[in-house]
Amino acid sequence: MTSDREIIQKVLAGQINAYAELISRYQRLARGTAKRIMPDDHLVDDITQESFIAAYKGLSRLRDHGSFASWLIGIVRRRASSAAMKQIRTTPATLDPDTAVDVNGWTSSSMELLELIDRLPEQERIAIGLKHFEGHTAQEIADILGCPVGTITKQLFRARQRLQAWLTHEECTKHESTK
Repeated sequence: MTSDREIIQKVLAGQINAYAELISRYQRLARGTAKRIMPDDHLVDDITQESFIAAYKGLSRLRDHGSFASWLIGIVRRRASSAAMKQIRTTPATLDPDTAVDVNGWTSSSMELLELIDRLPEQERIAIGLKHFEGHTAQEIADILGCPVGTITKQLFRARQRLQAWLTHEECTKHESTK
């Protein structure tokens, strides 16, 4: 069996068709990784295809040709996480904008909360979305994103802190404007 290094060297030397062997070798792994994050089969197929295209385009930047699989899976995870967040952002938007939502003891309308979540840094926004909209545990989120569970718990903690601070500020602003 030809190694990933040898295949990549062929592709970089102009034998573009050699890339098909990498696709064949890692398609199930890439698709399975995307499926763990995004349950929609059509989107999983799109994410898998886009990830292989992105990997092909970035192949010359891959330093260790022997680590193609882990590099590809990182691309798949990022693309699937972004797609999941886009889906999460649009799904709750169908809620009644005046619906009260409780976040760690702070009440806000669902639309206000979504606007605040959109202001979070990307990694915190993804963690919050996977936790509170998709119902994943911190361990599952860590597995999905390929990072330590401690990183996820820290991101969730920071995101909740920011949301509470913003909600507190919003409440104070509302009370001051009614005086």
